[in-house]
Amino acid sequence: MKLQTFNWNKIDSFGTEHFRLVREAELLRGSGKVTYEEENVLFHANYALELDAKWRTRKLKVEVSGAGELEILSNGEGNWFQPDGAELEGLYGAIDVDLSVTPFTNSLPINRHEWEPGQKRNFEMVYVDVPHLSLFKVSQTYTFLEQKGGIRIFAYRCRDFESFIYVDTAGFVIEYPDLFIRKSDIPAGEFDRIR
Repeated sequence: MKLQTFNWNKIDSFGTEHFRLVREAELLRGSGKVTYEEENVLFHANYALELDAKWRTRKLKVEVSGAGELEILSNGEGNWFQPDGAELEGLYGAIDVDLSVTPFTNSLPINRHEWEPGQKRNFEMVYVDVPHLSLFKVSQTYTFLEQKGGIRIFAYRCRDFESFIYVDTAGFVIEYPDLFIRKSDIPAGEFDRIR
């Protein structure tokens, strides 16, 4: 078993996350405890995400204080189901989830592929809006721009939103400008120079 932990802070408003990733044989289990503020209301959210060895989502469970919980399952091939086995047809074709309160889910499409500089890939994602726990399918684009030292830089687009995402060599987010920043072991001066 291999354990990794990260802490991310929100940039645009109050919020923090403690994240754990456990690797067990052919399974990866990610879990996060998130506290954040939205529209002057403080929320606590816990999520657990199960991935197969190819970084394909197999199960997501989210619990939000005062808002309930959501659980969805996938076969890793683009089919999504409720816990009782009923298929969620509107999500067909998506492989990954994008959970609004964490930058961890940006690692899923990044780590599922090998990337060359300038390479662009389009993905269909199951977007999960927290705290409302609504879900719908969206298209997203990742373009690997370059690597500088231990940092890889991606251009990201979802509908009308565009940003850069800075990840380490293992594909975990260091900074998602204006949204999330990781408490990192990379010296701040080096990161500022690379950006």
